[in-house]
Amino acid sequence: MKILRRFALAFATVATVGTGSVLAFSTTSFGAAMLRTVGHNLVVTARAGGGGGGGTMTITITGATLVARVDASVHLTYVCDQMYDPSTGAPVPASQTSGNIFVSMQERVGSSVANGGGSTTITPACDRTPFFAGTQNQADVLVMPSGAPFKKGTAVAQAFGSACETGFVSFGPPPCDSGQSDPTVVTISR
Repeated sequence: MKILRRFALAFATVATVGTGSVLAFSTTSFGAAMLRTVGHNLVVTARAGGGGGGGTMTITITGATLVARVDASVHLTYVCDQMYDPSTGAPVPASQTSGNIFVSMQERVGSSVANGGGSTTITPACDRTPFFAGTQNQADVLVMPSGAPFKKGTAVAQAFGSACETGFVSFGPPPCDSGQSDPTVVTISR
């Protein structure tokens, strides 16, 4: 037990001194450049979205158009991380992914607020890796107001999405990617 305590104390001391040294080293221009060089040469193999883990989906709202002078069709693009089948380790093809994107939108119309939401099913190509920026998937989501209709003008919209492997047959949750856009000011055009 005494040896274990000594080891823990020695390890904690080395870790503290090492962290302090790295911080002190990073305050000089030479040290910062050296740490960047070392950091760029480190190689870590990580697979996002594997085994039910959480990969990311980046969603960008690009515009909106008025539909039948009531609803709005919100246009967006999204990119998601490569998913890997945990039982085989193989990349999951787009034909085996499925998901949903939900959009909420609010617009001031006169003295009231048009507020609504809508969703669509997606079959994305989730192929972003550290070495590939990923396929720009596109979707249009029909947003239906619950009250006042949307009008041509400015609104605020936000999108939420997720995609999972559909052919998953192993134990545990399937590999999935998810994400959301920032609240975005969008112009509804005709």
